[in-house]
Amino acid sequence: MNLNHVHIGTKDLKKSIDFYCLLFGFKTKFNHDPGVFLSNDAGFLIAIDPVDEILKFPAWFHLGFCLNSEAEVQSIYQKAKELKVKIARDLMTEKDQFASFFILDPDGYKIEVSWHNE
Repeated sequence: MNLNHVHIGTKDLKKSIDFYCLLFGFKTKFNHDPGVFLSNDAGFLIAIDPVDEILKFPAWFHLGFCLNSEAEVQSIYQKAKELKVKIARDLMTEKDQFASFFILDPDGYKIEVSWHNE
């Protein structure tokens, strides 16, 4: 069994679409008025719907993207900095072991970007 999708709300649909597409390579799979489904190359979906209010999650809650290499983590970290994405926890690395950082999407959802040598 695989996790298929996550469904989030947004105050600004265009900003959210741009965020996930530019940083993580998602593409619009289909619109479901008024929202959208985005998909990545692995087939994972993010459903995004406009909402009036963003719910506050506990500080520990986050979404995690596990990448294939330390270089991929470094690349997304640099891209996030260039796009002036809010960094929630700076890049931490141990050469050839792990690399990770946390960012916030446009609505404040915390996202971990990581790679682990397992």
